[in-house]
Amino acid sequence: ELVSLILLLSIGLKGGIELGKQPVTDLALQAFAVILMGAALPLAAFPVLRFLGRFSRADAAAVAAHYGSVSVATYAVATSYFTARQIDYEAHMPFLLTILEIPAIVVGILLARGVSREIQFGAVAHEVFRGKGIVLLLGGLLIGWAVGPEGMAPMKPLFFDLFSGILALFLLEMGLITAAQFGILRKHGLFLVLFGIGMPLFSSVVGLTLGYALGLSLGGTAMLAILAASASYI
Repeated sequence: ELVSLILLLSIGLKGGIELGKQPVTDLALQAFAVILMGAALPLAAFPVLRFLGRFSRADAAAVAAHYGSVSVATYAVATSYFTARQIDYEAHMPFLLTILEIPAIVVGILLARGVSREIQFGAVAHEVFRGKGIVLLLGGLLIGWAVGPEGMAPMKPLFFDLFSGILALFLLEMGLITAAQFGILRKHGLFLVLFGIGMPLFSSVVGLTLGYALGLSLGGTAMLAILAASASYI
């Protein structure tokens, strides 16, 4: 819990600091396009899981939401990879990562419950925005935007300098959790493996296409493809 809390808050803080360096209006189009992508990816994954994978509605919606959302850990690894090879990308990528976490969760809940006249969208929004991941990412984004790099200086040793070590602990824990779930392969083995490989490849093409359409740099387009291809651990 502590490791994931620090990791999420660190990403949000970094995104907020970068957001404060440029006009929000310049990011409006990119943010809107990324939100649409985040909503479209689980919609594409759901029927495959539901009808080809024979998952229950709830399971299909949950897995679809994961693959429409974004992996903070994967993004962190990508930034380290890009930095080591001096590949430049847009500084506001943490902001796009933060907002990409939201639409897939909303769509996933709607897919699980089914859309009808009885559904209360206010309750769905409340359920989404009270989640730990969203609260920490959005909270960090607002804090970083409000205080700027100077205000964050006293907290830099914890949230920035120790980031790589905290990420390593997080990935180790996720590996242990994944290993404990290997038994499910007996039921959905081949399909899960194929879906786990095929869906990220499909999503990366969507991310590449969107990045090119938005006029992002080569590094920014590649980073958006990575965000699209990643699946949330949260």
